[in-house]
Amino acid sequence: MATTSNNSVADMTTISEIDEDGINYNLRLRYSNDIIYTYSGTILIAVNPYKCINIFNKDYVQQYHMAKMGSLDPHVFALAEAAYRSIVEEKINQSCLISGESGAGKTESTKFVLQYLCAITSNVSSWIQQQILEANTILEAFGNAKTIRNDNSSRFGKFMQVCFNEKHTIEGCVIQDYLLEQSRITFQGPGERNYHVMYQLVAQGQTNKEMRENFCLRPPEFYRYLNTIEDISVDINLESRKFNELTMALTVLQIPQSDIDCIFKVLSSILWLGNIEFMDIDGERCEFSKTDEEIIVILSKMMGLSTNELQMVLLLRQINVRGNITEIPLKLHEARENRHAMARALYSKTFTWLVNKINICTSPGKDFNQFLGVLDIFGFENFTRNSFEQLCINYTNEKLHKFFNHYVFALELSIYKQEDINYTHVEFTDNSLCLELIEKPPRCIFKLLTEQCHMPKGSDSAYLNNLHAEFEYNPMYIKGLDRRHWETEFGIRHYAGKVIYSVEGFVDKNRDMQQDVLFDYMSRSEHTFLCDLAKSQDQSCSNLIPNVSTNQRGTSKSKSTVSDQFRQQLQSLIDVLQNTKLWYIRCIKPNSLKQANIYNESLVLDQLRYLGILDIIRIRREGFPIHLTFSEFISKYKCVIRNKTFSNSLNDILLVLKELKVPETEWQIGKTKIFLRSSAIEPLEDERKRIRCANSIIIQKNWRRYLNNKYYMHVKKSILIIQHAYRGWKLRIKFLRIRRSVIIIQSRLRGVFAREVATALREMRRVDEEMKKRERITFETPTNDYKAIEDCERLVQTEMKVLTNMAEHMNNSIGKSIDKNTVSENNSTEDGSAQNIDTVDLDNLFAFLTDGTTVPTNSVIEEINDTMSSLVQDLDGEIETCMQKEPLNYLDDQKKNILPTSSLPEPLMAPPPPPINSIETRSRNLKPEPIYEALTHSNESKHTSDINIALPLSTREKENGIKLTVSPTLVENEREQRRKFRVEKKLLEMHQNEIQNEVYNNDSRYNILNFAEHFFNAHERFVDGTLISTITRKGKKAMDLVPKHEMITFTRSEKIATSHIHMYDPENISLSCNIFRELSKYMRGEQNAERELQSIQYIIGLGIEREELRDEIFVQCMRQTTNNPNLEWTDRLWLLMCLTIVAFQPSKLLFRYYFSFLKEKLEVLDGKLRQYAQWCFDNCKCTKVSTRLQPPSSVEVAILEQRLLTFIPQIQLSMQYRSLQINLIWHQLKVGQYSNPVQMAKSI
Repeated sequence: MATTSNNSVADMTTISEIDEDGINYNLRLRYSNDIIYTYSGTILIAVNPYKCINIFNKDYVQQYHMAKMGSLDPHVFALAEAAYRSIVEEKINQSCLISGESGAGKTESTKFVLQYLCAITSNVSSWIQQQILEANTILEAFGNAKTIRNDNSSRFGKFMQVCFNEKHTIEGCVIQDYLLEQSRITFQGPGERNYHVMYQLVAQGQTNKEMRENFCLRPPEFYRYLNTIEDISVDINLESRKFNELTMALTVLQIPQSDIDCIFKVLSSILWLGNIEFMDIDGERCEFSKTDEEIIVILSKMMGLSTNELQMVLLLRQINVRGNITEIPLKLHEARENRHAMARALYSKTFTWLVNKINICTSPGKDFNQFLGVLDIFGFENFTRNSFEQLCINYTNEKLHKFFNHYVFALELSIYKQEDINYTHVEFTDNSLCLELIEKPPRCIFKLLTEQCHMPKGSDSAYLNNLHAEFEYNPMYIKGLDRRHWETEFGIRHYAGKVIYSVEGFVDKNRDMQQDVLFDYMSRSEHTFLCDLAKSQDQSCSNLIPNVSTNQRGTSKSKSTVSDQFRQQLQSLIDVLQNTKLWYIRCIKPNSLKQANIYNESLVLDQLRYLGILDIIRIRREGFPIHLTFSEFISKYKCVIRNKTFSNSLNDILLVLKELKVPETEWQIGKTKIFLRSSAIEPLEDERKRIRCANSIIIQKNWRRYLNNKYYMHVKKSILIIQHAYRGWKLRIKFLRIRRSVIIIQSRLRGVFAREVATALREMRRVDEEMKKRERITFETPTNDYKAIEDCERLVQTEMKVLTNMAEHMNNSIGKSIDKNTVSENNSTEDGSAQNIDTVDLDNLFAFLTDGTTVPTNSVIEEINDTMSSLVQDLDGEIETCMQKEPLNYLDDQKKNILPTSSLPEPLMAPPPPPINSIETRSRNLKPEPIYEALTHSNESKHTSDINIALPLSTREKENGIKLTVSPTLVENEREQRRKFRVEKKLLEMHQNEIQNEVYNNDSRYNILNFAEHFFNAHERFVDGTLISTITRKGKKAMDLVPKHEMITFTRSEKIATSHIHMYDPENISLSCNIFRELSKYMRGEQNAERELQSIQYIIGLGIEREELRDEIFVQCMRQTTNNPNLEWTDRLWLLMCLTIVAFQPSKLLFRYYFSFLKEKLEVLDGKLRQYAQWCFDNCKCTKVSTRLQPPSSVEVAILEQRLLTFIPQIQLSMQYRSLQINLIWHQLKVGQYSNPVQMAKSI
């Protein structure tokens, strides 16, 4: 215990001689040294200094935080810390009861407790703590007033439950208010004032013109409710400053500005109500004066009611008799009392609304575990004139005093007696008789008052007569000071002294006229706040009295009176306090002058007597305030000794006490509990905390080691991931640079090719124009020039024969070299013949430049093609050589323009359709792939003599010796055929557009499984690679059939029983099985490059020749790519699908399912596979592409595999070149532009 100067004692339980004078002297000595706090065991005694003492700042908060109670000087922070520590350690609810006379400092002590609790937990929930503190500011403005004993007296009681969560931080606060003194609104005694908020509002109106106009405010002297007895001087600046603090607090509590303005309008209306003067009319009714009518207009504006409604409320009284409402005019005194009741009801409703709003804002919800309740209740009051409010206040103090005596004295002594503990009997003040007089039914002061309130003509005089008759011989009852006051007064002997009460107004105040008519009109007000105010109910009353029935307006029976509600509220409070651990703060008022440094010993001694301080000190010193059961003691203190094995027996307790050497005079052992004094429990607690602290450090050390090790492993793993990602990034950057260089080289080489092609196109265009010019000249040339023309034709024929002989000679030589180098393959019908894979196949490289009109092959053309093939034979080698020769510094110049990752290009149109030849024919007649091939019609002849079809009409006629005249019939037939071809082609494009627009514009997906269920054949399941024979399948169930969902997913088998799709041609069904076998071999990569090309050409060639097989090919590719476990196999299949989609498109029946399949793959695939899917998706959109005539050549396959597909689309070709015909070559030969085919091929 900390020591203090001047020989004063901090804890009065340590005083050797306990008497009233010694206690009083000790308090006076400490008070003179500005030491206002003193302990009496765990009870704190606080003497009001009436001045500011600098012991409540943040330094003191930090000083008392985590400090044990008694280790430092007595302080309210020490008691708050002890209560908070009990919540943290013992996990039980706490309550702090602050009691004392009016003016003893209870409100300030409450604020200090809340301030400390908010300060030590401000690191987490500072906003809710600020709201709790500001809520106290609001309640102080609306619930406190100046009295003759206290300038800031609480005119209501409140119990604030500060709630804590599991982390022991403030979660919220719940406030319960008790008995607001409503009579102070309309009447104040001499030297007293109305509630603080009234003066603050009026003062703000004097300094703020806008508020003065909005709320119709006048000076304080103008309002009668502020000057009921005498004029009160108001410090305008001080009150205005407090008003600003109030508005700030309302804002912090999240009350909207519109509601704040309405609150001030209600307060202004209450003040204006007090200024209404009624004129008496014949003693039976009353009317408004001219001044009153002006006030009614202002009230109508403030409250949002009409003037007629206000007149009805102020001048008439309604009586409800069996549903019939009768209006009765009010007499003068009745009208004035009705006006006061309206003012009291409005203020009480507003106060209740504010409390409920604060609880909503600071409500902890269901997230709190424990709470610390702070009870700031009105102190004992004894004024010159005491009324109903003083009776309720003193009854509250009697109730709390009874609870204190029971908790501290009676309960303690009864426990000693039960446990056979030797103790010195302590006499204490017992106020049970006084409480029975006030509240014990069936006949008590409150019960008789309620009966008078339920009587239609109940009066104060009748109530007083009943009291005198009932309690005249009760020792706690006083009829009056003398006979002269027996008809107006009665008295009660309270524990703090006798108090005389004036009975005037008891019945009306207890009835608490609800002003139902006023609130009914207010519920229809134009102000939302006033509507809510009228409809709201007192939540505290509704919680305390849940079974009150709803009665019609005007009835009084079965309604709860104010005294009944207050008694039930108080009993509910006592029930809460009984379930908590209690801490007491006893506030002492040093003098009645409210001045500092004045200590009235007689006044303080009276307070010490009725507060029972002397009895408290005696029982705390001579008794054993700490008592624990045997099991609780062992479980709590077994850690202080080495032997940890206990059986909760008496010997174990003695072992603990012996181990710590606790004096035997400081403890006693009862039947089931051990009783200890504070001097005995302190060393036990100190040793226990020391051991727990040491063990906690060990646990923390190991836990921190574990956390740091876990963090280190996490960091190490993260570093490895970062290193892996960084190294991968560096390698990707290096790869991108290399790839960019390759792309640049490729673009240069493609540019060279494109420029050469463009030059050839320009030259061909010039030749074509020249030929057209010559034809025109030919038609215009007279007959005598025919001979010269025929001579020219003969020269051309001679040159053609020479070129034909050269081409045949070159073909024979090439054919022999191929025969020597060719390796023979199996002669099965499904295998194609070998081709020279080393030769770069540029077959059909520019075949897409035609619309489909071709001529048959010719030896001269073959010679030209052979020459072109020899020029591009080593294309890959040339590309690699060009890449190696590219200057390295070119890469550095391009660093700022890094190309994006290459992907399959979006095709401008479908790849070129090559000439049609079946794969079997190509296999039998193995020849080098020509660079250009003639494009033929579907009905073209294989004879070389038909080459004349491609020649101009005039030239054919000349060669056949026919006259130059053109047959009109022949020209008309040719035109008709061309027109018919264009019409059919246009119809086909329109049909395809309709199908594709239907699919493109429809977001719905078409599942291939639906297609399979409707159009697939039934497949029999294979066992051990062989088809189960018909004989063995007899008697089998349908389980031998492959389900449809398996027929659309990947299978490792190379065989299928029949085609997937229904077919009419048996030969096509057999070919479907062969296609699936070839597809499986190609997918697995079991063939060499040459054989793979033959498989591709075989599959696509069958689809070109047989329309019925096209959907089968697509279905097989889709099946084998679905859920394929091998990425390389999937890549091969997608390559085949890309080549297939540009050769021919799926039928109308399969198209929408195939399109949905591609859209689904685009969402799930990535990388190269997604590029393939994008290629197929884009080619599905190309509606102007007809079926190709030839399967893809080796060059097309190589280009697609090496991602050189940008080569063809980048060449911007004119319509002239896309319609290139082989007859242009003949025209160039005719005009003599090229001397031989080799020269022509090199130029192209």
